[in-house]
Amino acid sequence: MSVAYDVPPLWRVGYVEDPLGFAPQELYEFSHRFDDIGRRFRTLYLAEEPETALREVLADFRPNLAAQLRYVERFGAEAAEDFAAQPVTAAWRRQNVLVRAAVTLDGPVVDLTDLAVRQTVEQRHSRLLADHGLDHLDLYEITTSRREVTQTIAAELFDGGAAAVRFPSRIDGRTCVALFEGRGTLELVEGPVALTDPAPAPLIAVAQDWQLALEPAP
Repeated sequence: MSVAYDVPPLWRVGYVEDPLGFAPQELYEFSHRFDDIGRRFRTLYLAEEPETALREVLADFRPNLAAQLRYVERFGAEAAEDFAAQPVTAAWRRQNVLVRAAVTLDGPVVDLTDLAVRQTVEQRHSRLLADHGLDHLDLYEITTSRREVTQTIAAELFDGGAAAVRFPSRIDGRTCVALFEGRGTLELVEGPVALTDPAPAPLIAVAQDWQLALEPAP
């Protein structure tokens, strides 16, 4: 029987045909931060704010600053004017939507933004951390790309009955939640928000912050 734990409605950017669904099993690479290291369960990622959900998936659209710096160093300061805003393609805008979902969980949420919780997890995984040259399980270690560490921790939390993990976004530090497959359900609070024209306010805000161009997507 599902138990409604204390989780507010959350935001997610998802595929237009099934925005609250997991990626197909046959296409899933188990490369996300809190996927099971043993490939028993997938994870679904949500955020407390719509802008955070968008930033997480649009991060790769940002311009490569190192490449720009090398270009300027080679061709001079005036060459900086050659850079056009990176485009968020029309295809991407049509294929994805922004949704807000009510969350019902079959277990507790482990809050890794809480120092005391992180300390407890750290003590249980001291050997794992030491093997990876880590002194502590700080927020930095949670948000870096050390997948073997975070996925091993996720597997242990899942085996202990947890349904989800709360953690900070690596992009803006705001709260995100990773839902473990089979440990909860999502239901739309309202209809999906299209990312096509006219662009919704959260998409416009993120694009302006990162100087991204929105390709027209009628």
